[in-house]
Amino acid sequence: MSETYTTISSAVAAWLSFFENMTVDTNHVTDGSDKYGLFKSPTRKVKNFLNGSYEITEYYQFFARQASVSEEDRKDSDAWLEELAYWADDFSFEYEYPALDGGRKINMIELTGTPYPIETGSSDTLFQMSLAITYTREREV
Repeated sequence: MSETYTTISSAVAAWLSFFENMTVDTNHVTDGSDKYGLFKSPTRKVKNFLNGSYEITEYYQFFARQASVSEEDRKDSDAWLEELAYWADDFSFEYEYPALDGGRKINMIELTGTPYPIETGSSDTLFQMSLAITYTREREV
């Protein structure tokens, strides 16, 4: 990931897109199977440091719409979600997080909960999982 991102949500969406080259929309999930969306949660934690920098943890909700017509579809979705969780756990051991501008650096992105279904239709199921991103920002003073 060589691009530098201007927003945290675009960096998290790019990070998620690195898994199986999927396209992740921000603040939207379209209809149909294999559609993904990222929404920011209202929680934010800040830890200040003596040198003027600070660490911020923000939370996001990731939604994945997966096919669920057949039992095989449902098993495939379950396996895909499990692989995504392991990929997220192992990411920092194999790759660099996306780069941010403005004196910010991602320290960690993690799943903070297991994927669970929140809506089931006749042909697909919408799964939700919580993410946390922790990054450091150098103040420009």
